[in-house]
Amino acid sequence: MYAVVGATGNTGRAVVKELKALGESPVCVVRNPDKAKDVLGADTKFAVAELDDRAGMEKAMAGAKRVFVVTGHNPKSDVQQINVIDAAKAAGAEYVVKVSGGRDVIGPNVESVNGQAHYRIEEHLKKTGLQWCILSPGLFMQNILGQAANIKDQGKIIQPWPKDLPVALIDVRDTGALGARVLREPGKHAGKMYTFTGAATTFGEFANVIGEVIGKPLTYVTITLEQAEAGLKARNMPDWLVAHLIAIARAGGQGAFSKENTQPIRDIVGRAPITTRQFAQDFKGAFG
Repeated sequence: MYAVVGATGNTGRAVVKELKALGESPVCVVRNPDKAKDVLGADTKFAVAELDDRAGMEKAMAGAKRVFVVTGHNPKSDVQQINVIDAAKAAGAEYVVKVSGGRDVIGPNVESVNGQAHYRIEEHLKKTGLQWCILSPGLFMQNILGQAANIKDQGKIIQPWPKDLPVALIDVRDTGALGARVLREPGKHAGKMYTFTGAATTFGEFANVIGEVIGKPLTYVTITLEQAEAGLKARNMPDWLVAHLIAIARAGGQGAFSKENTQPIRDIVGRAPITTRQFAQDFKGAFG
């Protein structure tokens, strides 16, 4: 049996969709069953538990031999994911697949608190005695959906990322496709860390592609990190999230997300990664 923790997030729901397409019926461990039914379908198996609730997590994952873990950014993500991993082991799991972040922004001393958290979780997982696999996807294409209002209202994409900087983006759906297959075959993938991206592009090129698809020329506007930070704070984002986003943008400007590696998608999923044009076509309604 499979369990997916964090099933209602973008990556989690992509994993669940892929597992279903492969003929599996995973148990989705969620906090809000009503939301889960809306985004995953009423026919999905659910178990309700909070990430902080050790006993609840053990009960929710009882009988699951393979567990997929992906949770949203928050200041307690390391404590929560370590709790999930320990609960999975106590519940009888044998294999855990964890979604991490880009390798250049993970470590004990990186700027992002979330990158530090991923490092602590990975190190804990490796010491549990469980079989494990760690996924390190590139920067998600879906992040550009945060620019939808600017695209609609101003015909602009406004970001603290240089227009011509190489960036190897990945569609969340590719992460889901790879993650589902890795989860199903521990014999092939246990003990491995996969770093993967889509084809390298630039944000200037991405803006052009979106503009062509929606039939509306877009202007790409590069702002400073200081301007971006002020804008995020003006939206009343919590300080830790502002700091994380700025840390990622700073690292990105130094090339942290520039290196292309499409081979894991090709080898494991058996196809090329989703292109920025396909993404723009699929999400055309969000931008138009």
